Amino acid sequence: MEDALMAPIGEAYFPPLDRCFSGEHQLLSWKTTYVALSQLNEEADNGSLRRHLTDPQTIHLLAHSSSPYSAPTSQTKSTFDTKTSSIHVPPSGNPRYDIGQIREDTLWLSKETKIDEVSALRIAVLEWQTRPVVQLLRGSLVDDITPLANGLGGGPLQSSISGAAPSLFGKSSGLGSIAPAPFNDAGSRRRRLLETYLSERRYILKTSEYVTFAASCKAQSGYPNNVTNQASSWLEEVGTAIIATWKGDGPAKSKSKSFVAEAIETLRTRIESLMRGSGWLSDESQEEEIEFAWARNQILEMIHIMQILLIRLDSSVTKLMTPDLILPWYRLMNDCGFFDSLKLPHPALQGPYDLPLRSLAALVSLSFLNIPLALDLLDQSFAAGVSTGSEGSSPYVLNSAAVNELNDIISGAVSLKTSSPSVLAWSIILHKLRELALTARESKEVRQSLRATDKYNIADSSDTDAAERSSARNIATSWRRSSTGSDSSQQSTLLEEIYDSISFTTADGGDRVAFLAAVAVDECKVFEIIITIAVEYCTPFGFEHKGKPGQRMRSMLLDLVQACVSFVAYQPTLLMATLALLTGSERFWETVDRSAEPNKSEPGAKFMNDVVLKRMIWAPALVRFPYETSPFLQLCRALTFKKGRDPEELPTWNELEELDSFTYRLPTHFDAYVPVRTQEDDDFLQLTEGLSLAVGPDFGRSTIQHFGNDKTSRAVTDLAQPPNIFVLPSDTQGRIISNGKPFVVMWHHSYSALTYMGRILQCASIVDLSASESNSTFSVEIVGEIISLITAMLLSAATNGLLEQTSTSSAESAESILGGASDGLDRNQDIVSVIFDIFERALYKRRKTSEDMESIDLLVQCIQFTFALLPFKPDRVWPFLGRSGLLGIGKDQGQLSAVVATQEMLLGHYDFLLGCTRLFEALIEDAITHVVSRNAPAKAVTRFGATMSLGAGVSRVTMEKVLESLTRTMIEVFESTMNWKFVQQWERMEINSRLCSIFQRILNYCFDTNDNPKISQKLTSPLAPAAKYIISVFLSKSNAEVAVLPLLHTFGEGIATPSTTLPTRGLQYWTSQVREALKFTSTLIRLNKLLLQPPSHLEDQMFKSASVLAKVYTAHESYRLPAVELFDSLVRSAAATSQQPPSLLGHLGQETASHFLEVLSMLDQPLNDDALSSAIWKLLSAVVSKRQQWFAIFVLTGNTPRESFKDKRNPAALNSRRSEPILNTALDGLCNIEKLESRKTLSMLEFVALAADFWPWVLTTIAQHSHFMKAVSEFGAHIGSMTATTRSKAYRLSSDYNSPQILSFVADILTMYSNYKQQMNDQKFHKWIVPHLTYLIKNAISPPSYSASLHANLNRNFKSQFFGCSLEDFKKTPLNRTQLGESFFYDLELANKMLAYDPAWVGKKDEGFAEEVRRANVDLSVVEAQVNLFHSWKSLLVELSGPLATEPKFQKIMAVAVTDCLKANAENQLPEVIFERLAQSRADLAFTLLQRLLEVKSTEVEVKGILSVAWNTLRGHEPNLASALNGEDADYYRLLLKIFYLALQPHILDAGSASPADLNTSKAKGSTARSQSRSNVQVGLEVLSTIVAQGFRSLTIILHDSPMLVHPSDFSLITAILRSVLHVPSLSRNTAHLISAFSDSQTGRCASTLLSWADQLATNGDPIYGELSILFLLEMSSVPALAESLAVEGVMSQILSTNLIRLLQSRAFGPFDQPARMYGIWSRGVLPLLLNLLHAVGPPVAPEVSAALNQFPIQLARASNTFTSSPRTSAKDPTGYITLGMASEALTLSLIFTILQTFREAGASAAVNPNELEEVNWDRGQVKEEVEGWLQRRGALREKIVPSDEKEGRWSKQKPVSGAAGNENRLEEKVVEEMQGVLGILGGNGGE
Repeated sequence: MEDALMAPIGEAYFPPLDRCFSGEHQLLSWKTTYVALSQLNEEADNGSLRRHLTDPQTIHLLAHSSSPYSAPTSQTKSTFDTKTSSIHVPPSGNPRYDIGQIREDTLWLSKETKIDEVSALRIAVLEWQTRPVVQLLRGSLVDDITPLANGLGGGPLQSSISGAAPSLFGKSSGLGSIAPAPFNDAGSRRRRLLETYLSERRYILKTSEYVTFAASCKAQSGYPNNVTNQASSWLEEVGTAIIATWKGDGPAKSKSKSFVAEAIETLRTRIESLMRGSGWLSDESQEEEIEFAWARNQILEMIHIMQILLIRLDSSVTKLMTPDLILPWYRLMNDCGFFDSLKLPHPALQGPYDLPLRSLAALVSLSFLNIPLALDLLDQSFAAGVSTGSEGSSPYVLNSAAVNELNDIISGAVSLKTSSPSVLAWSIILHKLRELALTARESKEVRQSLRATDKYNIADSSDTDAAERSSARNIATSWRRSSTGSDSSQQSTLLEEIYDSISFTTADGGDRVAFLAAVAVDECKVFEIIITIAVEYCTPFGFEHKGKPGQRMRSMLLDLVQACVSFVAYQPTLLMATLALLTGSERFWETVDRSAEPNKSEPGAKFMNDVVLKRMIWAPALVRFPYETSPFLQLCRALTFKKGRDPEELPTWNELEELDSFTYRLPTHFDAYVPVRTQEDDDFLQLTEGLSLAVGPDFGRSTIQHFGNDKTSRAVTDLAQPPNIFVLPSDTQGRIISNGKPFVVMWHHSYSALTYMGRILQCASIVDLSASESNSTFSVEIVGEIISLITAMLLSAATNGLLEQTSTSSAESAESILGGASDGLDRNQDIVSVIFDIFERALYKRRKTSEDMESIDLLVQCIQFTFALLPFKPDRVWPFLGRSGLLGIGKDQGQLSAVVATQEMLLGHYDFLLGCTRLFEALIEDAITHVVSRNAPAKAVTRFGATMSLGAGVSRVTMEKVLESLTRTMIEVFESTMNWKFVQQWERMEINSRLCSIFQRILNYCFDTNDNPKISQKLTSPLAPAAKYIISVFLSKSNAEVAVLPLLHTFGEGIATPSTTLPTRGLQYWTSQVREALKFTSTLIRLNKLLLQPPSHLEDQMFKSASVLAKVYTAHESYRLPAVELFDSLVRSAAATSQQPPSLLGHLGQETASHFLEVLSMLDQPLNDDALSSAIWKLLSAVVSKRQQWFAIFVLTGNTPRESFKDKRNPAALNSRRSEPILNTALDGLCNIEKLESRKTLSMLEFVALAADFWPWVLTTIAQHSHFMKAVSEFGAHIGSMTATTRSKAYRLSSDYNSPQILSFVADILTMYSNYKQQMNDQKFHKWIVPHLTYLIKNAISPPSYSASLHANLNRNFKSQFFGCSLEDFKKTPLNRTQLGESFFYDLELANKMLAYDPAWVGKKDEGFAEEVRRANVDLSVVEAQVNLFHSWKSLLVELSGPLATEPKFQKIMAVAVTDCLKANAENQLPEVIFERLAQSRADLAFTLLQRLLEVKSTEVEVKGILSVAWNTLRGHEPNLASALNGEDADYYRLLLKIFYLALQPHILDAGSASPADLNTSKAKGSTARSQSRSNVQVGLEVLSTIVAQGFRSLTIILHDSPMLVHPSDFSLITAILRSVLHVPSLSRNTAHLISAFSDSQTGRCASTLLSWADQLATNGDPIYGELSILFLLEMSSVPALAESLAVEGVMSQILSTNLIRLLQSRAFGPFDQPARMYGIWSRGVLPLLLNLLHAVGPPVAPEVSAALNQFPIQLARASNTFTSSPRTSAKDPTGYITLGMASEALTLSLIFTILQTFREAGASAAVNPNELEEVNWDRGQVKEEVEGWLQRRGALREKIVPSDEKEGRWSKQKPVSGAAGNENRLEEKVVEEMQGVLGILGGNGGE
C-alpha cells in the first residue's frame, strides 16, 4: 500500500514508546479489536475501542485492509529512528525492556516481510507487551491437567482434553504452543514476531469486514438506529467512513487505485505466491511449521478479501460495475478456474478451506454481475434507446468489449461447478440483451417502413404548405425520440451493437443462451450448488451480526432464482433450492433465538414481497397441496417466521385459512366421476357422489370403497365428522394434472388447510405410523412437518407479542392458530391433546435402526411444539409433563434417558436432548414468571384481561416434581457428555453451556433474594427441590469427582480455545460453555459460603486447578471477567471459615503466579473495560484482606516472599518485573482520580484502603508517593462540594451515591495515613488535611437522605396490589455482590419477570410500581453510601482528635461533631434496623470526642453548648429509665446517659476552684451567661427528677424483679450524674424542687432498702450494691436540704438495722480485709454520711451520730490503731502498710470527733445536752501521735504507702501536682495531704 503513511499516526493507534513500555498504554491488537467488536456491549464505555477505530490511521488501514502495510522508505526509516531515539525512550538499562533488542527485532521483521519500519515497530512492541500472556499459556495443556486427572481418577479427563481442540477446529492458528527453545532467544522472538505479523494482517481484514458490514446493514435496513444496539452507532459511522473511502477512490475521483481493483490485485498476488512460499527463515527445523502458518494465513486473507469485496459490491445497489473493475475479477477467476480445482500447497489446508473459497468465488462473481440491476439497466437502456456511450465509465452490460470478454470467459468456464451460478446469470443477461436488441431492431424496421410510406405521400403533395410540413416533421421527430431515442434511421442502438458483436451460436450451431442455461442447470446442477452454498457456507459462516451476513448472501442467490424462475420449469431441485435460501442450515433453536428486528434483506421477506417468486414457486406449491404435502409444508414453515403483528399478517395465514383447490390422487378403483368441458384442451372431471377428503389414497371413503387395513379403517370411519368439511360434494369439478392411473386431480374446493392438517394429526394419533408407510399422508415425515408448521406459527405469534409489548394480541393469535387446527376434531379433543398423544406413542415405539432418524425427528418436533405452546398454555404443558412417559414421574424410568441412551448416543446427534434442555429452561422461566399471577385471586387477575390468568390452576406439587426430575436427568447428562459420541462437538458444548446456565439460574432464583433460610417458603418454592438436588451433587463434602470432572474438562477446553478469523457456531458455543461453567462454579462457591457450610470438594479442586483457571483467563477475552469473579469467590469463601485457607500462591506455583500477576497488572487495558477493571481490583482487595498472606505480598511488592528474602541485598533484582507493583499502579491511577469512571474509582480506592489496613507498611509506600495523598484529598474536597449541592434533591443520578462512597474510602485512607504520620511524629499532615475536610465536617454526620414516605407507601401499596408477596421477597441476599444503583436492594429484574402481568407494575407513562422500586433502590443506595461515609468520617475524626485535640479550632470541630451526632439521633427518620446501627455509632463517636475534649479541658463555648443538646436527645429518646432498660436499646440508652454525664463536666469545671458558698452566690456575667446558667439549672432540675430520683427508684425495682436487666454500673452512673448535677452553679438554691423530686420518688427510702438486701445480691461475697446504695445516700446528703430530709426520714436507723452494717459492727474490716468493699462502705460511705448529716442538721442530730458511731466499737478500735507500726507475721501480711483510704478515714473521724467535741463544749448555747452526747470510743491522741510520727519520717512513710485500687495505682505512677512538698508521686501527695489535714484538725506539728 503505497500511501499507507499518508494518514497521520495518531496516539490512539500507536502512542509514544515510553507510555507503552511503562505500562501506561497497552497497544490494541487487531485480534483484540475484533473480539471486542463481536462482543460490543451497549452498557460498556467502549471509549478506548472507539478512539482506536476512529483514529485516521486506523480508518486508513481498514479502508486498505487488503494491503495495509507499505514498503519501507527513507521517510518511514526516519520516523522509526525518531520514535526509538533516546529522547523518546530511555536507553537500555531498565530491566523491564531492552530498546536495542526491540529495534533489532523491528528492523529484522521489516526486512523479512518488506513492510515499513513503523508498522514493524508496532508489531514488535505488541509482541513484547503480550509476552506474559504467551508465557502463561506456554507449555502443554495435558501437563496442567495431569496432576488433576491423577487426583480425580485419571484417564478420561486427560484424554478428552488432549483431543478437544483438533476435533473441532483442526490445527491451532499459532506457530506452535510448545517452544522447547528458551523463551527470549532470537529464534523464539522472531517466530513470535512472524506469528503476530500474520495475525495482525488477518485480523485487520476481519475487522474491516465486521465494521463495514455493520455500516452496510444500517444503510440497507431503512430503520432508525434506535432499533439496534445504541453502542453500535459510532461503529456504523466508522464503517460508513470506510465505505465512503472505497466509493471515493474511483478512477475519476482519485489517482489511487479503487478498493475493488486493489483487492483483486492482492488476491492475484496471494494466489501466485501460494506456490512460491514465504521465503522466510532458513532454519530447516522451523521452516515447515512457518510455511504452513504462512500459507494458511494467505488463504484466510483471500477469504476475507472476498468477503469484504462482497460487502463492497453489495453496497453498490444502485450502480453497476464498470468494465475496469469486473473484467479483472473474471480474468482472475478464469486463471484460477473459479477455485474449482485450486491446489493448495499443503494437503491439510485443502479440506477446511475449499468450501469457503469456492462459495465466495461463486458469490462474488454473481455479485459482480448484479443480475437485478443489470436487467433493470438493460430495460432502461432499451426504453431510452441509448446509443454508443463512453466505453470506460459505462456499466459493463453497455460495453460491447466487456460483454464480449465476459462472454468468452464465462462460456469457457461452463464445465466448472463453482462458475455455474455466474453461467446461469450470464445466460439470463444474454437472453435479456438479445430479446431487447431484437425488439429494438424490429421496432426500427417498422419505423423505416412507415417513414418510406410518409416520403411517398409527401412527394405527391403540394410543396406550398411549408408550415404544415414543418409541424409534421417536428411531431414525427418527437415520437421517434420518445420511442427510439434517435431520429436517424441509420443509427443502431447500443443494445443492437452489442448484440451484433456477440456470437449467440455455439460451435455446433446451437443457441448459446440455451446452451449456457442447460449446462448450468442440467450438467453442473446449479441448484444443488446453490443449496450447498446456502446450507454449508452462508449459515455456518455468516452467523455474525445476528445471522445477517448469511441472510444477505442467501438473498443474493435468491435474486438469481427470481431471475431464472420464469425460464426454468417448476421442479423439485428448484423448490429445494428456494427452501435452502429461505432457511439456510439455520436450526430451529437458532431461528427461535434470532432477533425480532425487522430486516428488509431477510430472504423470507424478499420472497413474499416478490410477485414473480410468489407466482412461480408459491402458487404451484399451493395448488399441488396436499398431493405434494411435504414441500408445501416446508415452504409454509420457512415463511412463517416472518414477523407480523397479527395472525392475519403471517404470510401463510390467509392461504392456510382458505384454500380453493385440493389436489388429490383418486382412491384405487374410485370411478364416481364423469368427464366435463371436453371442448377445452385440459381434461376436467366432475364428481357424481361425495368423496371423503379425510385421508390419503387408500383411505378415501365412498360407498364402494374397501379398506385393506382394518385397524386404520375403523379409526378413520369412527371419527365424528362435521358435515361438508372433509367431503368433496357431488358435482365438484376438477382438472387432471397427471394421467397416470389413478388420476391426480386438482379439485376446485374451498377448505381450511389448517383444519385439514389437524384432522390428519388426529388420525395419526390413532394409527400406527410405521404401518402407514404406503400412505404418505400418515408418514412420520408429514406428521412431523405439520407439527413443525403449527410450532412455527405459535412462535411467530409469541414473537409478535414481544414486538408489541403486549401479551394479549399474542394470546389471541395463538388461540386462532390452535382453534383453526382443532376445528375438525372431536368435541372432546383439541390439537394440543392430539399432538401430545402422538408424542406419547412415539416415545414408547420400538424402533428399527433404519427409522431411528425419522422417529427421533418426530419426537424433536413434538418437544419443539411443547416449547412453543408453553407461553400460551402452561396449564396444559405442566400436567402433561407430570404424567408423560418422558420423565416417568412415579414410574421406573423416564423415556428421556432411554431415547438418548438407545438412539441419540448411537447416532451422535442430540436434537432431542437439546430440545428437552430448551424446554427445561423455558419451564423454569414459566415457573418464575407466573409464580405471583398464579397465586393471585381470580378477581384480581381477570380485571385486567383473560391473559393474566395464564397458567392458573397448575399444581405446585406437579411443577416441583417436573423440575426436580428434569434436574436429576440433566445433571446426569452434564456429568457424562464428555464420554459420549458427538458427530458435531459443538452440540455437546451447547448442551453443557445451557445446562450450566440453567443450574446457575435455579440457584440464583432460590438464593439471591429473600434471606429466609427455608427456600421452600419463598416465592420461588417450585424450584426448591431442584435447587436442593443441585447443592447435594455439586457441593458435596465427599470426594465424588463425577460432578467436578465436567467443569474441569470445560476449563481445559477453555485453554485450548482456537483463534480463528473464520468464526462458526462451533466457536460461539465453545466460548459460551466456558463462560457459563465459570459463572456456575463461582455461584456454587459463593452459595456454599452463604449457607455457612464447610469447604466443599468442588472448592478444594478449584484451588488445585488454580493454574488452569489462570490460563483460562488469558485464553480468550470473553473469559476474563467470569474467571476473575471465580478467583474472587474462591478467595472470599476460603477466608470465611475458621480454618487456614488454601494458599492461592502455592497452588498457582511461582512461575504461573508471576505470569498471571503480570497479566492481571494490565487490568482492563487496552479496552478500558470498567466492569473487568472493577472485578480485578475486587479480587486484589480480597487477596490482601482475606488471609492470602503470601499472594498478598506478591501482589503488593511484585515479588514472591522467597524472591524478596533471597534478593534483599540486590535491589535491582527486586525490580526485575516488567511492570510496576499493582499497588503503585493503583496509586498512580488514583492521582488522576477525577478522570476515572466511578466504578473503577471505588474498586481502586477499596483496594488501597484494605491494603493499608491489613499491611501497615503499605502506608510507607503511600507516603513515598509524591502525588497520591494530595490528589485524593483535593478530589475529596472537590467531590464533597459537588455533592453538597445535590444532597437535598431527588436522587436520580449515579453520582448521588457514588460520590459519598468515594468520599468514604478517601476518609478511610486518610484515617490510616493520619495514624501512620502520628507514629512518625509528623504533625504537619494533620494540620494540612483539616481544610480539605470542610464537606465532611458539615455534612458527614447529617441524617441520611432517607425517603420514609416513599418506602412506607411502596410497602403498603405493594402488599395490597400483589397478592401473596411483599417487597421482602425481592430483597437481595449476599449471594451475589450487589452494586449501588437501581438494583441495589430489591431485585428489579426478578420483579419485572414476576409482576409484569399486572399493568400497575409498569403503570402509565412508566410511573408504576417498577419505577417506585427503582427509586427505592436508588434511595437506599444513597442511604448506604451516606452511612458508610459517616462510619469512615467517625474513624478519621477520632484519629485526628488525638494529635489535634489541643488545637482550639479543632476543638470547635469536635464539639460541633458531638452536637451534630446528638441532633441527628434526635431527628431520626430512618427505619429501625438502619437507625439502631447508625444511632449507636453516632453515640459512640460523640462519647469518644467528648472524652477527648474533657481530657484537654477545652473551654470553647461550643463544648458547653453540648449539655442542652445531650439532654434533648436523651429526653426525646426515652425519658423513663425503666422503659429504656426493658427495651432492646438499653445499651444505647446507657451510652446517652454517659454522654450526658460528660456534657455536665465543663459546667462543673467552672466551679471547680470555688468554695461551696461561692457556688450558691456566684453571679454570671453577661446576658448569654445568665441565660445559659438558667438553662443549665432547669436541665439539672429535670435530670434530678426524671433520671436521678425516678431513675434510682426504677433501678431498684428492676433489680428486685429482673436482676439480669440491671448492671451495677447503672447505679454508679446515676450516682455520678447526681454528683455532677449538684455541682452545677446555682442549682442547689432550688431547695424546694430538690426536696420535692426526691421525696416524691422516695429515693432515700429506696436507697436504704437496697442497702438492706444488698447482702442477698452479693456476687461471690462482694456486696457491691451495698456500697452503691450508701454512696448514693452520701451524694444526696451533700445537699443540706436533702440531708435534713434524710435525717427526718430516719435514715440512720434504717441503715444501722441492715445486715451489712451489722456485719461491720461485729467485725473489724480494714483496707486489706475481704471483702474489701466492706471497708469502703465504712470509710467512704458510713463515716462521710454521718459527717454530712452532722454538718447539715447540726446539734439536733449530734446525739444520734455519736450513738451511731459507738455502735462500731471494733471498727473504732481498729481505726485508733491504723497508723501503729507492728511487725509483719509473713510476706503477705499487709500489717504496717498505709493506704489513702486509711488517711481519709482518719480525717473524717477527726472531723466528726472535733464537731461533736465542739457541741459538747458549747452545751446549751448550741442547744445540746452534753449528757446526751456519748463519748466516741476513738483514741484521738494515739492517732495524732502516730500521724505526726509518720509525717516526720517521710522516707519511711513513702515505703509504707500502697495503692488499694487501679485508680490509686495510676496515681502512684504520676508526678505530684506540687513538687515543692517533697512528694515523689501523686498518691503520696494525697496521703500526706490527708494526714496533714488530720493534724490540722487534731492539732500538732506538721499540721496545716
